Amino acid sequence: FNHWDDIEIHFKDRVVRSGGHGFCGIGRKRLLSILQARCRALGVRLVFEQEITDDAPYADADLIIASDGINSTIRRKYAHVFEPQVETRLCRYIWFGTHKIFDAFTFLFQRTEHGWFQVHAYRFDQTTSTFIVETPEHVWRAAGLDKMSSEESTAFCEKLFAPWLDGHRLMTNARHLRGSAWINFNRVSNKRWTHGRIVLLGDAAHTAHFSVGSGTKLAFEDCITLHRCIHREPDLERALHAYEAERQVEVLRVANAARNS
Repeated sequence: FNHWDDIEIHFKDRVVRSGGHGFCGIGRKRLLSILQARCRALGVRLVFEQEITDDAPYADADLIIASDGINSTIRRKYAHVFEPQVETRLCRYIWFGTHKIFDAFTFLFQRTEHGWFQVHAYRFDQTTSTFIVETPEHVWRAAGLDKMSSEESTAFCEKLFAPWLDGHRLMTNARHLRGSAWINFNRVSNKRWTHGRIVLLGDAAHTAHFSVGSGTKLAFEDCITLHRCIHREPDLERALHAYEAERQVEVLRVANAARNS
């Protein structure tokens, strides 16, 4: 992990820095490789490049964990049970990487003739930082970004935030996407997280805006709580309800902070 304690805000030619917050970051590929190695050591059979669109083929499974993301297929299939609420927020954002190293959780605000753009930037390994650019929908359209290619959007953001990039380029892995790489954040919540032997976990159950840096952490905490509840409670149904009750309270606290952020 890369650890840091500070938040730094750049706004109207002022820099405000505060400490004592405590964050950590890790590259997603590195994290996945660690988890996959652990799975193999425990005898877990890993299957890749196979999308699960239906739970029916797994009718004999003791437990199905639906950790299939914001656009969860399983959640959608049983929407009448989970009762999800998906709220599309009013800003567009695009996710970049850069070799410019930020030693704090950095928020950059830059005004343009069209309106404000904001960056959330933080280091996640020895050579790379995450660099997320966000702006209200009407500003995004006024700047013409809705008509730009991925390459043009990258160049636009490089120019706009050049004072902080110190000559470093922005990197994107969105060139394979059709249409714009700019997307809206979807705030997801569910009234229920369990249905029989199916349980929601991670972004399928809840989301928190990336400005509070807790999305992956919440998913890990879901896993830990689910594990504890299953081992503590011999009856699976009661264990899943205990998991749901415990995690909904904690997720609500973080989700409220993320909504305010």
